[in-house]
Amino acid sequence: MKLSSKAWIGAALLYGAAVSAAPAQPPAGRALPALALAAEDGTPAAAAALHPGSPWVLLVVDAGRPRTQAALARLETPQGWGDGVHVLVLGDDAAFQALQQRYRQLTGVRWVRDADGSALRTLRLPGLPAMLGIDAQGRIAWQNTGFAADANRLQAQLSSWLTGGQP
Repeated sequence: MKLSSKAWIGAALLYGAAVSAAPAQPPAGRALPALALAAEDGTPAAAAALHPGSPWVLLVVDAGRPRTQAALARLETPQGWGDGVHVLVLGDDAAFQALQQRYRQLTGVRWVRDADGSALRTLRLPGLPAMLGIDAQGRIAWQNTGFAADANRLQAQLSSWLTGGQP
């Protein structure tokens, strides 16, 4: 039996439709790499131990760039964030302390500092500020460069990830 070119094209289209209709498997997130971090008091902190067992958010900002400070200003809410938001600050200890002091009203936030200057490269971030959604298994499930311009939208994105695991 010889098929015409129209029959071949039709068969190819049907096959393509069947393949694309199959449910896609969600990509496995990449593991959160080992980072050299310092806690608020200067002691070493392990990234894997920041918030084990539930989704959490890592915000990465540069204390020396006013633009990233403006991004944190969008998150100034009277009620604070609650548990699950961690701010990783790039910069020296004095800049870290100054940024932390400026945004002290962000209750519930855990602050850590990039202890050796390698976090941007290790996390493979193309720019700052950055927001990473870390799943309960410690994998980077998603990442955004930049924060939403609207404070309410940004807060909603954080809340949906922290409470329901949805970016």
